[in-house]
Amino acid sequence: MKITSQELQEKIDSGEKFIVDMYADWCGPCRMLGPIVEKVGAQLKEQGHEVNIYKFDIEENKEMAVMLGVRSIPALKGFNGGENVVNKVGMISENQLMEMVNNVL
Repeated sequence: MKITSQELQEKIDSGEKFIVDMYADWCGPCRMLGPIVEKVGAQLKEQGHEVNIYKFDIEENKEMAVMLGVRSIPALKGFNGGENVVNKVGMISENQLMEMVNNVL
């Protein structure tokens, strides 16, 4: 699910456990990572998992991307209790994304 800066800040402030995929439409590796993120996100939702995955377009939300220290994309950031607990930059596999999910817990 795609979210805005305001929604992302609300999720951080609420302490929700989640991973956010920072991307841009023009980014080739981001487009390759997209289906992996969507597949894992759908699996987590089906299983009623406590970690959600969101997509965040850095071009539409530049200020928040800068505030979160995004310097390269694709970038995935995991949050728990309002804290950024895990980061990955670049293309990752489905297994690596599931490992991130476990690290968010």
